[in-house]
Amino acid sequence: MAPLAPPAPSLADRVDAAGAALRNVALTRPNALALLEAGVARLGEALSAEVAVALVGEAQSDAYVRCAAWPPHEWVDLVEVEGSDATTLRRGRPTVTTGGSLATRLGRAEVLALPVEGSVPGAFVLARSAPWTPACLAAADRLGALFGTLWAWTEAEARFQRTVADLDDALFTFGHEPDGRRAYVFVTPQAEALTGLDPDALLAGDADWTDLVVREDRAAFAAHDDRLRNGEPSQVEVRLRLDASEVVWISERATPSVDAAGRSIAGGLLTDITARKEAEAQLERARRIAERAAQTRMAFLRMMSHELRTPLGAIRGFSDLLVEETADLPDAPPEVAEFAGTIRDAASRALRLVSDLLDLSRLETGALDLARQPVDLGALAQSVAARYAADFDARGLTFDLHSPADPVLVETDPARLDQIVDQLVSNAARFTPAGRIAVRVSADRGVAELSVTDTGVGIADDVLEAVFEPFVQEDARVNREYGGTGLGLAIAHRLARQMDGGLSAASVKGEGSTFTLTLPCR
Repeated sequence: MAPLAPPAPSLADRVDAAGAALRNVALTRPNALALLEAGVARLGEALSAEVAVALVGEAQSDAYVRCAAWPPHEWVDLVEVEGSDATTLRRGRPTVTTGGSLATRLGRAEVLALPVEGSVPGAFVLARSAPWTPACLAAADRLGALFGTLWAWTEAEARFQRTVADLDDALFTFGHEPDGRRAYVFVTPQAEALTGLDPDALLAGDADWTDLVVREDRAAFAAHDDRLRNGEPSQVEVRLRLDASEVVWISERATPSVDAAGRSIAGGLLTDITARKEAEAQLERARRIAERAAQTRMAFLRMMSHELRTPLGAIRGFSDLLVEETADLPDAPPEVAEFAGTIRDAASRALRLVSDLLDLSRLETGALDLARQPVDLGALAQSVAARYAADFDARGLTFDLHSPADPVLVETDPARLDQIVDQLVSNAARFTPAGRIAVRVSADRGVAELSVTDTGVGIADDVLEAVFEPFVQEDARVNREYGGTGLGLAIAHRLARQMDGGLSAASVKGEGSTFTLTLPCR
C-alpha cells in the first residue's frame, strides 16, 4: 500500500508561513525591491493565485508600473496600469473584478487588486480562474496590512541608512556586561574610519574603542562610563591611540535609556574632533606668544618710560628755572626767555607723550587696573571746566555747563574718569577757534551720560570712522596747527570701555562735533 501523501497546507497555514517569510526578508534584507519580490511571490502562493504582479505608483502621474511578477517564468502583459484600472488600485481596500481590461491582460477571469499604503503608493494584482472566496479576501486583507507595515518600515530604514551614510560621525548603541565592559548592539560603518576597528568586531565583542583611550585620558573616560551606567547623559573628549604614530581626538556623547526588554542601554554619537583640538592648540600657542610679546613690550615701555622721564623731567625743571632767572635779568636778550619757554613746552609735550604711550599699552594688554568708588559726574565736570575757564575767557569762547541738581553717581576710578572728561574738553578747546563749547550731564534708566559739543572745525566722515584709533588725525597740517599726538581719544575710548561704558562721536565737517560718554550709574 502506497504511503499517504501529506495533507495540503490550509489557507491559514499558508498565510502564517507567508507572513513569517515576509518578516524575515524585511529584517535580513531591508530593501524595497527585495520586499516587493518576496511579497508578490508569497501572496501569490498563499492565496493560490495563478499569476501575481507587484506595481508601484509613478511620482509624476496616476499610473502604476510593474516592479515584480510571479511566477517568474510566466510572461505577463501588465507593464503599466493607468486610467480606470489605476483608480481601482487606489481604492484603499481589496477589490475583486470579473472580466475587464485587467482580466484580459492577465488572461484570468478573476482579478484581486490589493492596494498597499506608503509614501509611494503600491498594489498587488493577483489573478486566477476560480472565484475569490471570502476567506481568501480576508487572508489577502491580513497579508496586505502586514506588507504595508513592513513596507513602511523598509522605507524608514532606507531613509535612516541614507541619513547615516551622509554623516561623518558614528552612531552606536550598547549595554554593559556584568564585568563593566560594553556590549555593542548597533554600530554604523563610520566607526571604522574613526577608530580603525571593524564594526563587526565591535558587535561580536572582539574589539572595543575604549581600549584605545590613551593612559592620560582613561580616568575621564571611566567617569563618563560610570555616569552612563548610572542613567545620566554624558559627554567626554578623549584621545585614541590608533597605532604607534597616530593619535586622534574623539568626542563621545551618549544618553542612557531602557529597551523593550527592560535592559539599560546607551545610544550616542562618536565624532572626530582632532581638527578642532589642533586649532584650539594653535590658538593657545598664539595666545601665549601674544601674551609674552605684550609682556615684553610692557617691560620695554616701562624701562623706556623711566629712561625718558628722568632726563625730560630734568630738562623741564631746568627750563622752568631758566625762565624764572631770565625774568629777573633786565638786560637779558628777549630771545633767551622765548627759547627757555620753548624748551619747557617741548619737554612737557614729550612727557605727556610718554605717559600716553604707557597708558595705551596698559589698556591694550589689560594691565591697567581701575579703582572703584562713587564719583559725582556733574561735580567732576564742573571741576574740569574750571581748569579751562580762564583760557575760554581769554579766547572769547562761550562755555555752557548743564548738570542736574542731584548728584549723578557712577562707580569708577575718579582719576581715570577725570582723564576722559579732561581729554574731551581739551579736545573741543583745541579745535574750536571761536564759538561755543557745551558740556551736558544727565542720567536716565541707570545710564549716566556726559556730552561735549563744540562749534569747531568738525571731522571729515572718513576720519570720523577711525577717530578712536591711535595716532588718527585728519592731516599733518591739523597736527601742526592744533597740536596733540592722536592718542588722547584712543585712550579715552579704551578707558570708557574698561569702565563698562562707551564713548561715541558725531560730527559735521565745518560745523562742529559732539563726543558722548556713557557709563552705568546708580
